[in-house]
Amino acid sequence: MLNIDSTLIQLDFDNTLTIGNVSELIHDQFGPENWEEVYAKYLDDLITVEESNIFSFKNLKTSKSDLDKFVRSNVKFREGVLDFFVYLNKAKLDYVIVSSGVDFYIYSALSSIGIDPNSIVIKSGKSDFNYNGISVKYLNPKNKFIVDDFKHSYTEFYRNIYSTIIYFGDSNTDISAASISDIVFATDELDKYLNNKKIDHYYFNDFNNVLNIFKHNLNL
Repeated sequence: MLNIDSTLIQLDFDNTLTIGNVSELIHDQFGPENWEEVYAKYLDDLITVEESNIFSFKNLKTSKSDLDKFVRSNVKFREGVLDFFVYLNKAKLDYVIVSSGVDFYIYSALSSIGIDPNSIVIKSGKSDFNYNGISVKYLNPKNKFIVDDFKHSYTEFYRNIYSTIIYFGDSNTDISAASISDIVFATDELDKYLNNKKIDHYYFNDFNNVLNIFKHNLNL
């Protein structure tokens, strides 16, 4: 049986809590001009996911208020997300969102479903809106700038604090962090990778299913 006091749930954001990638949604709508070039380099593994956000948001000149309105109107969460957070709070389980995405849209998205983002520990790219665009930077747990393995750096950090890490992710950018976690919930690319490697994990498509596993399989 898991020790609740020494268990952490680490949640990715884009296409894990949400349906689809919010960053890509923003860029498809607002650009900038070099978005397709940056995205192609990311898909070809020429740059990291962190670098793709740094480079693509750098010249995006849409105002923060317009981006907030867009995200609130267009983001879609997986079914059961709100019930999942209510359950975590009632059960007094520790959880954190660690995302290679960017803070401003994560905050807007969570607010759109009535979740106060200031009530959750969120580790992500930090944004600074300026005249030229949006400056994005990533800081690891030691407060050092990094451009790769952001999520893994926090999983590694939390392993020294908690005896059990329950990880939620969806993509190849989650493989490294998932590989050092104790229990993994996976969907999409991460699920395919773990299946191919015959690594035990729980598949999920919505959080109603996750809640059922938490209650009956993990006894949380």
